[in-house]
Amino acid sequence: MSTATRLEIVVKRKRRTALDTTPEVVGLGQLETGFLMEEHQLRPMEMPDHWIPNYLVALHFVDGPIRQFSFESGRQQESVVRDGICDIVAPHELRRFRTDGKSKSMILSIEPEILQSIVTDSRPRDPLELLRHWHGEEPELRGILLELSSELHAGAPKGSLFVESLCARLAEELVQRYSIGRVRLHQHTGGIPGMKLRQVMEYIDGNLNSNLTTGDIARVAGLSKYHFGKAFKQATGVALHSYVMTRRVNRSRQMLLRSDLPLAHVAAMAGFANQSHLTTVFLQRTGLTPGLYRRMHKPLSLNMTGSQR
Repeated sequence: MSTATRLEIVVKRKRRTALDTTPEVVGLGQLETGFLMEEHQLRPMEMPDHWIPNYLVALHFVDGPIRQFSFESGRQQESVVRDGICDIVAPHELRRFRTDGKSKSMILSIEPEILQSIVTDSRPRDPLELLRHWHGEEPELRGILLELSSELHAGAPKGSLFVESLCARLAEELVQRYSIGRVRLHQHTGGIPGMKLRQVMEYIDGNLNSNLTTGDIARVAGLSKYHFGKAFKQATGVALHSYVMTRRVNRSRQMLLRSDLPLAHVAAMAGFANQSHLTTVFLQRTGLTPGLYRRMHKPLSLNMTGSQR
């Protein structure tokens, strides 16, 4: 997997940053490995002959229609960019383009290996390919990108596992709807066997204070991370990211009642990014801030303990 921290293009055999504008920071560290997202306020621009190393999904917002002129697949093309339109662009095709207006663009880069890994029975000699370029309205992709952007801008309050699940949904959508030829995604039915499910839950509880990833948890169950989330929900009735967040809130509750540790320490030991993250999630789940919860419930807990002695 690439370690690039900015969107890149290749010009005259050299990699360079794709866009000269400074992107709005959207928490790149929260994205799953192999994904990269930038948001830009773009003015009329022109790009030289280049190719891109990864698949790109872009969502554009404009005040009024603007024109985009491109040269790709050996042809000159003109398209109209309207508000909310999507572009899906495949790597390695030599192209150049220019636009004649301003836009706000969300651009998600996906490394080809990611898409290849979610296809069953794929062979190196017959790699997955998507359409070279698709331009139009795509409500499903638009919805996922907007949700992903909102989550990242907010500091990922639902957790990195939720961000991973959005990336996986978008990747599956691309493969199912825009691949060339017939492909099959990895399928798994029957949920997770009882013993494996217990091992998964024990692993989660034992590692709540670490940065849990879907891949790490899926390995405990012996499943691919690209269908583990569905198998977990089938077995438990709860999405993986929601289950983990519930366990973290429960652990923080216990620590608030049983210790006088500072809230920052409680947050770290329960697996929250920081005290602010703990407060946001705790308030959403319980209707109380952690400090107020401790003040309201700890005296009662201590009194009950004393009465049992």
